[in-house]
Amino acid sequence: NAEDIYPRRYFYPSVNTFTQILPYVEMPVSEDISKRILCLPLYYGLAKEDIERIANEVLLFSL
Repeated sequence: NAEDIYPRRYFYPSVNTFTQILPYVEMPVSEDISKRILCLPLYYGLAKEDIERIANEVLLFSL
């Protein structure tokens, strides 16, 4: 993306919707959160400067 930050959806889709494993069970909170949660870059060796840059971009986006 423009800021060279590549977030991804986390826990998507909600595990309760994997009907190949178990029958579907309604879990509205899990399903709602799975549609809205975001995982920012997270890995060993992520430089402090990159962490600060990512945090600043999140703050700018949230204003």
